[in-house]
Amino acid sequence: MDIINIMTSLVSSYGYLGIFIAAFAETIFPPIPSELIFPLAGFVGFKSNFTYFETFLMAASGAAGATIGAIVIYLISFKIGRPAIIKIGKYVFVSEKKIEAAEKWFEKYGIYAVFLGRMAPGVRELISVPAGIARMPLPKFAIFTFFGSLVWSVILVFAGYFLGNSWDSLSEILSEYFPILSVILLLSIGIVVFSYVHYSKRRNRIKN
Repeated sequence: MDIINIMTSLVSSYGYLGIFIAAFAETIFPPIPSELIFPLAGFVGFKSNFTYFETFLMAASGAAGATIGAIVIYLISFKIGRPAIIKIGKYVFVSEKKIEAAEKWFEKYGIYAVFLGRMAPGVRELISVPAGIARMPLPKFAIFTFFGSLVWSVILVFAGYFLGNSWDSLSEILSEYFPILSVILLLSIGIVVFSYVHYSKRRNRIKN
């Protein structure tokens, strides 16, 4: 049984705990795709006749698991630094190039990179590394990580829930387009965040 089948079995068999564990593993081990795990959780909710609130709790469980996994990576990066992280990365299929991409993302967006990065494929699993190396305050890191993960997991879990029985036939097709949809979503959220920050700074200047 390959690792994706194991994750699928976890979510299908253990519900909230299963998606918590799967999300934790997906964060620790980047090759596991959240784009398949979270919608599967929504599909399980649909088959189990979950209410919207119960389905939301599935998403929240996934966000919690992803946050714990991200904190583990953050603490390791905080402790051992960049050179050691790069050496370890090759054993979990994470190249130096991918780490550098996450670092550039963090340099560009600062603390907001953690929130936005949790919704960006190729960045979401690694954004904890530059945050740990830069020694971003842990409470702030945990909060931004959780809410970024929650937005991502809610979207994907409810996608699986509303697709219902169609999920089996559409999952493979949609998995090809998730990176594009993620970029569109990320840009939209980025524009909102940028506009809010810009407006706040402008209003503060007017007050002063």
